[in-house]
Amino acid sequence: MNFLNTCAALLMLTLLPIVAGMGFIVPFKSLGGEEKKRIFFDIIWSWFFGQLLLWCIFQPIAVRLVLKSERIQALRKEYLVGVGIVVLVSVVLCVVGMILNKKRGEDALYKGWRINSESEGTLASSEKPAQVVDIGGRNEKMLRVIAIVVVALIVIQAFLQVFLAYMEVDDAFYVTEAVSSAAGVPFYERIPYTGAYTGGDFRHGLAPFPLWLAFISVFTGLNATSLSHVVLPPVHLLLTYGEFALIGRTILGKNKKYLPVFMLLICFLNLFGFTSYMTPEKFFMTRIREGKATIASMILPGLILALFLILKSLGENKKIDFRLYILLFTLNVSGCLCSTLGALLCAVPVFICAVLGAIMFKKIRHFLPMAISCVPCAVFAFMYLKL
Repeated sequence: MNFLNTCAALLMLTLLPIVAGMGFIVPFKSLGGEEKKRIFFDIIWSWFFGQLLLWCIFQPIAVRLVLKSERIQALRKEYLVGVGIVVLVSVVLCVVGMILNKKRGEDALYKGWRINSESEGTLASSEKPAQVVDIGGRNEKMLRVIAIVVVALIVIQAFLQVFLAYMEVDDAFYVTEAVSSAAGVPFYERIPYTGAYTGGDFRHGLAPFPLWLAFISVFTGLNATSLSHVVLPPVHLLLTYGEFALIGRTILGKNKKYLPVFMLLICFLNLFGFTSYMTPEKFFMTRIREGKATIASMILPGLILALFLILKSLGENKKIDFRLYILLFTLNVSGCLCSTLGALLCAVPVFICAVLGAIMFKKIRHFLPMAISCVPCAVFAFMYLKL
C-alpha cells in the first residue's frame, strides 16, 4: 500500500469533508451549543456536516448511473463536479460570513473561539447565584484523567482497526463490488460471488455505498480492499466518536464539563457490546466500512441529535436553526446511500417526530420542512418497490 496514496485517501476522508462543511458551521452561531470553547466542536460539526453533504450529492448521481449501467469514469466526472460546487459554496459562505462578522465587531474567526474572562463569571439575572463550593481541584483533576483515558481508548481502538483488520463474509459482496467497479466493470451487472452476469442488481444498486469506496479508490490510486479494511475504519471510528461527543455536549446542557464521563460510557458500551453477532457495537467495531454499519453507527445517532435539537427549540419557543433542516435532509439521503433499509429507518422517526411536534407544540408550519426532508426516502423506497 503506497504511503502517498494512503495520505491522499486520508485527506479525502477528513480534510475534504471539513472544507465542504465549514461554510455551514463557522460563520453562524454554534449549532446546538454555547459559544465558548467551540473551535474543537466546530471542526467536528464541519467534518460531520460536510461528509453528509458529500454523501447527499453522491447518492442521486450514483443511482442514476447505476440505472444506466455506466462505469466508474462517468461517476468520477459527475461527482467531481458536485464536490467542486459544494466546496466552492462552503468556502464562499465561510469567507463572506467572516467578513460580515468582522464588520459587526465580532471576532474574526468567531466569537466564542476565545473565552471572554469578563463574562465567564457572570450569571443571568434570572438565575440564583450558585455557591462556589467546587469540590474544585479534585473534581477537575478527575475529569481530566477520565478525558485522557477516553482519548487513549479511542486511539487504541483506531490502532486496532488498522492492525487487526476484520474479515467478514459480506466482504465477498460489498468489497468485491467496490474493487470490480474501480476496475471499470459496469455497476452492479455482475454477481460479486461468481462473476456471472446479472442484468442489473437494482436491489443493491439503489444503495451504492461500495461505489463511493470505488470512487475514492480510483481518485487516490489506493486499492479498494486496502481502503475498506485499513483506511476507512479508523477514520469512521474517529468521526463517530466525534459525533457522540456532539450528542453528549448537547444533552448535558450546562453540565458540559462531564462530557468525558459520557464518552467513557460510550467507549465501554462499544468495547463490551459484542454480546451477539448482530449488535450495533459489533457492527461499529468490525464492519464500519459497510453501509449498514455506517447507518447504525453514524446516520441514526445523527438523526436523533437533529430531531432532539429541533424539538428542543420548539419546546423553548426559539427559532429553529435552518441548518437543522438541511442536516435532516442530508441524513435521510445519506441513509438511503448506506442501505436500502435507510429509506424506512430514517423517514419513519422523522415523520413521527414531525407529527408529534406539530401536535404537542401546536406549530404546524414546522411539519412541512421536516416532511420535505423525508421525500428522498419516499422516492428511493418507491424505486425499490418498482425495480
